[in-house]
Amino acid sequence: MFEVLRWLFALTPLLCWALLARTRLVGAAVGVVLAGLAAALPALEHDWIFSRAAVEAHAGYPVAAAAVITAGALAERRLRGPRPTSVHGSRAAGVAVALAAHTVVAALGVAAWSMFLGEPYYPSLAELPLPPGLRIASDSGTSPGCALGGCTRTLALAAPAGQSPAEAAERLRAGLAGRGWTPGPGGCLQYPHGWLLDDRRVQVWISPGEGGVRVDLVGPDLHHQSS
Repeated sequence: MFEVLRWLFALTPLLCWALLARTRLVGAAVGVVLAGLAAALPALEHDWIFSRAAVEAHAGYPVAAAAVITAGALAERRLRGPRPTSVHGSRAAGVAVALAAHTVVAALGVAAWSMFLGEPYYPSLAELPLPPGLRIASDSGTSPGCALGGCTRTLALAAPAGQSPAEAAERLRAGLAGRGWTPGPGGCLQYPHGWLLDDRRVQVWISPGEGGVRVDLVGPDLHHQSS
C-alpha cells in the first residue's frame, strides 16, 4: 500500500499535465521533463543514483513539478490563446487543486519524516571516495541486516602492489580526512550523509587485514551517533 502511495506521489504531476496539455510539441516536452523529475525519486530511494540532497529533492519535487507545468501552460497559452472556460477551465481548476494538495502532502511528509528521523541505513558505495589504486575486492552488500543503531556494510579493499595493508589503510584515512571526514566515536571517521534536512552521518572503521584493508561502512540512526 505504501509503495502504491509513493508511486502516486511521483506520478501525480504527470497525470495532471496529461489532463491539461493542449499541444503535441509543448505537451511532449513538458511530459519528458516531468517524467525525468518523477523517475529521480525512485532512483534516489533505491540507490540507483546517490545524492546528499535526496530528502530535499523529495521536498522540492512538487514545487519543481508545479513550476514546469505552469511554464508549459503559459507556453501553450502563447501558442493557442487563453484556455476555454468550459471543460478546459474546469480541468485547469482541478489540476490546480491537485497540485496544491500534492505540495501539502509533501510538506506533511517531510515534517513527519523529520519527527521520526533516525532510522539506520545502508551507506552507498558512492559515499566512500577511494584513493587511486585501492579497489573493492569484496562487498557484503545490504543483505546482512541491521543491528540496533546502525547498518554495516563490510568491504575488503585490495592494496596496490608494493604497498602493505597498513600503508594502504593509512593512505585511505589520510585521503578521507583530506576530503572533510572528521574523527567520530570509537575511532571512526564520519561525514554528513545528507545536506540540510538529514543530520545523519555515515561512519567508517578502517583496519589493515591479511593482504588488504577491512572497511566497515556504517549508517547509524540519529540517536546512536555522537559528535
